[in-house]
Amino acid sequence: MVRIAYLGFGTVNRALHALMARRSEALAREHGVRCIVTGVASRRIGWHADAHGLDPTDPHGTTCGDVNEWLAVSEADVLLEAIPLDPHAGQPALDYLRAAIEHRVHAVSANKGPVVHGYRALSALAAARGVRYRFESAVMDGAPVFSLVRECLPLAGLIAVRGVFTSTATVVLEAVERGMSYTDGVAEAQRLGIAEADPSYDTDGWDSAVKLCAVANVLLGADLRPGDVAREGIGALGGREVRRAAAEGRPYRLVGETWRAADGAVVARVAPVRCAPDGPLGVVRGATLVMRYEADVFPGGLTVVSRDPDPTTTAYGMLADLLGVLRR
Repeated sequence: MVRIAYLGFGTVNRALHALMARRSEALAREHGVRCIVTGVASRRIGWHADAHGLDPTDPHGTTCGDVNEWLAVSEADVLLEAIPLDPHAGQPALDYLRAAIEHRVHAVSANKGPVVHGYRALSALAAARGVRYRFESAVMDGAPVFSLVRECLPLAGLIAVRGVFTSTATVVLEAVERGMSYTDGVAEAQRLGIAEADPSYDTDGWDSAVKLCAVANVLLGADLRPGDVAREGIGALGGREVRRAAAEGRPYRLVGETWRAADGAVVARVAPVRCAPDGPLGVVRGATLVMRYEADVFPGGLTVVSRDPDPTTTAYGMLADLLGVLRR
């Protein structure tokens, strides 16, 4: 029996809980995994734990004072963290993940902040404690970003990653292409539920910059922070310019890129780029996300596309990580 604890019980972890319930028989039959929830915590409900099991939708058990007491009382084997992002320092998720690893609890996170600000330290601590830190859902929801390279592309000679990492900017640009305003486009993204609480975080390129740092730090061995990324949002594009580009068949998309320069340094930038229809980013429409890997063994590149991801997609990435840490 695997004891799991949910840190944050909003949209993503609720979707994960529902997904695990639907897959419970397959988890047991195909992977020998049976899970019991022994902890749930959020800003709204506080810290609740019961090593014998609890219902995360209506938790009782022991009300704990902090994360350390909560981890001890829950006796969790795996922490599933999905709390709001802090792009500037990765807190408090970074400290919570560190506490879990100190308690020899596997840490599975959907949060890109700790990857940017603490990947090396958390990974080293996990290795020392004999557990794993995984974060597949941090960049492209449930699409394989890190595990693809880790498991399938060893020694591939990765040199660059390029992609569209935020669907909000795409939705706004498509609205402008149809003759609407930027404000109308933002409203559409909000209606679809894909925009950040502050939509300018998406349209100004900050979300893409944070994701690029996570990618660069993990896959290219960099140590970048969002302020290190050359960043240009879509706000400077005029409506006429956006519509002309679309009419010519090469629409603007907000593209993030990170690569290893000739001197060995890893650099990154985010900017609007015109994308050819026959290019790897030409498939980007609506909420589609794309990541393209360039490596010595793939001179033409290798592309991963995620069309219209939703909370269940993100939850699946966490489920895959859960199986991964247990398998190892």
